[in-house]
Amino acid sequence: MKQDPLIGTQIRDYFIQSRLGEGGMARVYKAYHTRLRREAAIKIILSDIAHDANFQARFEQEAQLIANLQHPNIVSIYDFGEDRGLTYLVMQYVGGGTLRQNLPNGRPLEARRAIHYTLQMARAHHHAHRHGIVHRDVKPQNMLLSTNNPYQLLLSDFGIAKIFDFSQEETHTGDIGNASPSHPLTTSAGQIVGTAAYMAPEQVNGQSVDARTDVYALGIVLYQMLTGYAPFQATTTNGLMYQQVHTPPKPVQQINPDVSDSLAQITERALAKNPAQRFQSAETMAQALESATATVVNPYSTIPDKNATVQSPQRSAPSAPSTAPTPPTYNPTQSYVLPPSFNPSTNNAPPSPFYGAPGANISNISMGVPAPSRPKTWRRLQSIGGILLTIVVLAFFMLNKWSLPNSQTTLTTSTPSPARSFIDTFDTSNNNVWPQGNSNGLTASIEKGQYTLTTDSQTATHFPYPGAVGTLPANFTLTTEISQVQGPTQIYYGLVFYLKPQSSQCYAFVINNVGSYLILRYDGGNAPPKQLWNGSSSAIQTGLHKKNLLQVAAQNNHFSFKINNQSAPLAPGQTTLTDITYTNGQLGLLITGPSASFIVTKVQLERS
Repeated sequence: MKQDPLIGTQIRDYFIQSRLGEGGMARVYKAYHTRLRREAAIKIILSDIAHDANFQARFEQEAQLIANLQHPNIVSIYDFGEDRGLTYLVMQYVGGGTLRQNLPNGRPLEARRAIHYTLQMARAHHHAHRHGIVHRDVKPQNMLLSTNNPYQLLLSDFGIAKIFDFSQEETHTGDIGNASPSHPLTTSAGQIVGTAAYMAPEQVNGQSVDARTDVYALGIVLYQMLTGYAPFQATTTNGLMYQQVHTPPKPVQQINPDVSDSLAQITERALAKNPAQRFQSAETMAQALESATATVVNPYSTIPDKNATVQSPQRSAPSAPSTAPTPPTYNPTQSYVLPPSFNPSTNNAPPSPFYGAPGANISNISMGVPAPSRPKTWRRLQSIGGILLTIVVLAFFMLNKWSLPNSQTTLTTSTPSPARSFIDTFDTSNNNVWPQGNSNGLTASIEKGQYTLTTDSQTATHFPYPGAVGTLPANFTLTTEISQVQGPTQIYYGLVFYLKPQSSQCYAFVINNVGSYLILRYDGGNAPPKQLWNGSSSAIQTGLHKKNLLQVAAQNNHFSFKINNQSAPLAPGQTTLTDITYTNGQLGLLITGPSASFIVTKVQLERS
């Protein structure tokens, strides 16, 4: 193979290391920024295209527009320009390979992972659509897996096809939202851009395209993940394009009977030939996928847990006939081992609580670790000593003619008083005794109205809680406002309730900055947390330095959850989750690593 003349050279501050790939319009290289000391991907536009008289102005316009797409599931644009006659675009380097490379040949992905990936891509597309950009080349080859997290997908190659869209004509915007008037969702009629296996019918026919065109292509990707095959197969491009326009795809359940009805219906709707019959926005498709998670078996589940159920809200008598099917109910939760990059416990060991007492230095506080076992000989001597001591005490009573009291005495342990309603904004007026200092890789401090929590441990979970607040009542609403300011976007953080600090037993409601949330139960010991529910929510403010308001409301162990005042989706038509394992305990927070920092600006408890 002929040596690429660009490898080993420099474009601006980027040292070209190797070629990553080549398409019809550009070559992509792995590069290294010598001053910032970070890797990047640099796309060099092919010379015959870059020299087009209309290209440069169009390129700069589109590059600026794409650079404004700040989303955790979209590859970031760092820079663009021209150097020595080479037109280039510098992007975030994502080293986990493409989704296409990670799909098992001829075999489907687990349905829950397929949903998780599609949700991320739907939200990424919706973000782009709101900024006036239609991708037009949605396919697994343009979806990249994060270097550190195989569960995070990033959409790439935005705008290169759109660069060559020289006309501006009005098209459907549907439910897309506030697309910029200066950049409407447009493309040129009569011009075909894309990949035949993923083209929407209107694309094949050279008609105007809009957000629903990307929805169609995303439906093909979802179909491929659920079945192991793209819905249309042909030996020629013309054959593929004919099928896109005229041939209905084989139902996914005929290929993979394990696909749920709701997921099959979502796929079918996304692949409607008529754009008016598809989801009218990528966000609408994402919301349907969120609801579908309730009907999907969790591929990580192993051991049934019979304590958790999802409860339907109280309703008046339905007007539908009695023969109508009842909404699906949540199957009892199962033991859940989180994917490695999501796992908030260390090697499945019990997470360490992080707590303090009034006036105590956190670095000197016992962390609730069981005392080491002693040899059998020592335990035997202890037993003998106890018996001898009892005999001596009884003899002492007999010799002094003392008698034991007639009434029985009961040994009791002190229990914290019930928690009262409060609002903690971490200023001088509050004295709830949140732990401060350093312990087990966690640093905590309160200053200027915020509680800062930083962990330098790799995968540890920490449960800071206010020592002066008593036990939670049966009915309460607990709210926290928290933001992540440092660390990987896929790690979880949130609030805990019914916490038993010495044993690390509690419930947890946590989110991450990829848009996912979990409802967990920690049972202490060596067991990993049990998942009571999981899903994705568009209400989550993704990205660093974004505040999220998390809330759990409890009514006698019936729990409901909100994210930024929007209900966290559970099973369709159901609003509460019930678990009777723990009925009392304290409130607190949960953060995870590695090398992450969080700021809490509010914790509020309302008794009800």
